[in-house]
Amino acid sequence: MNINLNNYAVTRWHDPSAQPPDEPTAVALRLTISERCAETRLLKENYAKALEYLDGVPMPYDCRVPTLEDECLEIERHAWRKFIDDLQLRPLLSIKARETLDKQLYQNRRGYGDTQPLPPFTEDNVFGFFEQTCANIPNLIKEALREVFKWLTPSPRWTGCKTSNEFKVGNKVVLCYVARKRYSGYSEVNYDCRAQVDALGNAISMLDGKGVRKTAYSDSWNRAWEKGEQYEDDYLTAKAFQNQNVHLTFKRPDLIEKINQAGTEPVLQESGREETRGFSH
Repeated sequence: MNINLNNYAVTRWHDPSAQPPDEPTAVALRLTISERCAETRLLKENYAKALEYLDGVPMPYDCRVPTLEDECLEIERHAWRKFIDDLQLRPLLSIKARETLDKQLYQNRRGYGDTQPLPPFTEDNVFGFFEQTCANIPNLIKEALREVFKWLTPSPRWTGCKTSNEFKVGNKVVLCYVARKRYSGYSEVNYDCRAQVDALGNAISMLDGKGVRKTAYSDSWNRAWEKGEQYEDDYLTAKAFQNQNVHLTFKRPDLIEKINQAGTEPVLQESGREETRGFSH
């Protein structure tokens, strides 16, 4: 499937008037979706036949055959995961929205807490999800940028540094407990902060018109720190210190200003509606 939301998101963000995929592309997408839905239905039918064949066959004591309902749900979850991976949707989402989506795709069978269960993998549901996501691209990116803004604006009470501002991202930012010492003596990105570092890399790359990164930003930082060097690219330098703090120095004030704009922009929400993104009915 040749539909990459990463490319469309870059175009839509920099040109709000950009249109969704043209009619020939939409037709090809519908054909692909129809084929995958047919494959999903065939898998469920074949499993039902297999259960009929096994009916009455003695099974080992420790052998548990999934019920038809459970296996059909797993087949549909796999189909949804493959479709979303092909769209390259996940990197465009905020960490919170991605966690909500993953609960539905990996942890959820019939609903997880207040998370809605997966809708059936049908032509209408899949294409409807695609159209809704395309229309919502600007909001998805803004939500991810707001999340990055919050991470880059810790209170000075925590950092004790004048370069930290809880209301605006400056040219220099101090982040606490982002680095940790390895047995080798060199620093690496704290596991709990990898998602935030990767989100920062995706945000500045997206704002620069290059789309989300193909490699994890946290891995790039680690490779530099393993050599005892600070990380540096066209956007920033990241230096790890013994106290687990990381000092960031940004090189592109124009991109940081866009993050500030997204972070301070009022968020209009419907009453009682959550910010998280996922499947809805």
